[in-house]
Amino acid sequence: MLVGIVLAGGLSRRMGQDKALLEINGQTQLTRAIACLKDAGCDEVIVSRNSSGFIVDKFVQQGPVAGIHACLNHAEYDDALVIPIDMPLLSKTSLRTLINQGRRRDCACYFAHSVLPCYLNRLERASLIAQQRLEHGQRSVSGLLEELGAAVIELFESNGEGRELYNVNTPQQWAQARCLVDQKDYAWRE
Repeated sequence: MLVGIVLAGGLSRRMGQDKALLEINGQTQLTRAIACLKDAGCDEVIVSRNSSGFIVDKFVQQGPVAGIHACLNHAEYDDALVIPIDMPLLSKTSLRTLINQGRRRDCACYFAHSVLPCYLNRLERASLIAQQRLEHGQRSVSGLLEELGAAVIELFESNGEGRELYNVNTPQQWAQARCLVDQKDYAWRE
């Protein structure tokens, strides 16, 4: 079973407001992220978010690896697709590419210019490595993926797909993302 994981546990300090609740076209980032993962083929979607009703980190305020770790320990899955809450331009097509490449290669993988989103397999091993890294203060997603032997996948720049990895952390970046959404009919807007 493929689980989709949304990393939405950050403090959003630079944004000044909760990134998960920002809206484009009447849809919150959290709602959009969940729908995008389901459209990409995830059987179930869980959310790492340090509040009631969501998966709470066991390693508090330790970043995305802590969120990944908490979600991987939530239940039994075959593989996982992990996305951050702050990439409003991601498409189901690109996410399907990660899933297909990861399954074909039988390894974790991510796009060349960004460690998130990422595909993970052998989740028991991934969870154990994440825990060991967190116990030693190693919080980097790139370090986790390197230790997992993840493959790097190219996201082709045709039709503006490279913009899908645009990461939004400030109000200015959010305004730019909204402009980009208005300029292109991204797949998730269907």
